Amino acid sequence: MRFIYSTLVFCLCAPFCHAQVATDDATFLKQARAKYDAPFERNLQSFSCAVEFNWKQHFTEAVRVGDEGSDDEIVKFIQPIRNRVTVTRQNAAVSAGMTEGEMTKLPHGGMAEGLLEHAVQYSLNNWLAASNNAILPPEGTSAHVEPSRAGYKLEFKIQTFDVEMLFARDMSLQSEAAKGSTSDRRETDFRPGPQGFLLTSFKLGEDGDFKPGNRIILTYTYQNVGGFQLPEQVAINRESHHEVWHYKLTDCTVQTTK
Repeated sequence: MRFIYSTLVFCLCAPFCHAQVATDDATFLKQARAKYDAPFERNLQSFSCAVEFNWKQHFTEAVRVGDEGSDDEIVKFIQPIRNRVTVTRQNAAVSAGMTEGEMTKLPHGGMAEGLLEHAVQYSLNNWLAASNNAILPPEGTSAHVEPSRAGYKLEFKIQTFDVEMLFARDMSLQSEAAKGSTSDRRETDFRPGPQGFLLTSFKLGEDGDFKPGNRIILTYTYQNVGGFQLPEQVAINRESHHEVWHYKLTDCTVQTTK
């Protein structure tokens, strides 16, 4: 029961919509950036939430390796831990409120707690790419957009790689991949929210191999905290290991810039 570390690098542009046809790529990119909810591009500085996680339920949805601890150890030492996560523009950091020494005294050196922390950080760091406009290329990026069957196709270059992105007609991103590649791809689902599109699903392949049975699927639902749409319930499905993680963010507070 292990996660594969993966770096989410998204560069997102969106195409012209029929109601507002961009006259050039620069105008098009400006229109695209305005379509997505980007709270860190407004005045959100950070937010902090309690992490609710049910270990008993988890072991009905994941193959148990055995180095997380026995049932009794999980109930006595692991489930009572009160985790909080703090999310800034840069990253998500989980804290159990314990010293390093206290962590190492947990069953199996705190393996279970470490796995949970990684699951939360992994899923929220991927969410961050859609919440601080990191998925969008800077205005002025050289790109080519044209109509496609489902909506629009955008092509541009990242270093030496030719990238192709497909969008629905409402300018929501559907997929991104190296041009001509069917295995090294990512799929996304964005839904309209009060401030723009919200990421609700993100799929990528382990080790760059995108195929059913080898994907990591992240899903998000939202809550309103201080006028911001923040993740509430998050699920991570690692298909190759038949492993699902569900957690909920509660007791959230936000810090804003003046």
